[in-house]
Amino acid sequence: MEGLDFHISQITKILGLAQPVGFMLSYELGDIWIDVYLEHTEEGWSRRTYTISVPKEKLNRLVSIAEAIGSSPEDILSDTERAYLSVPYDEWEKAGSVIMNLL
Repeated sequence: MEGLDFHISQITKILGLAQPVGFMLSYELGDIWIDVYLEHTEEGWSRRTYTISVPKEKLNRLVSIAEAIGSSPEDILSDTERAYLSVPYDEWEKAGSVIMNLL
């Protein structure tokens, strides 16, 4: 992820912003949203966290993902419209096939 420092610094220069301590990419796949958050530490950009959210009527699919990676349904947060599950990179990798079935 060495190249990220350069590219993120270029983006911050273009936008006239200071160097961030975190960076997030968001993807919208129909009604499924995926956010990838990276934290800047002494080692560089690391600590990837993935958040997947679905409409509340698809909550059962998010529960399947949570169970596939060893999380519990209590790890799922929700608001009035959507349900959210945040996991670190290694857990995200474990849930690959379940996530692909959701898409």
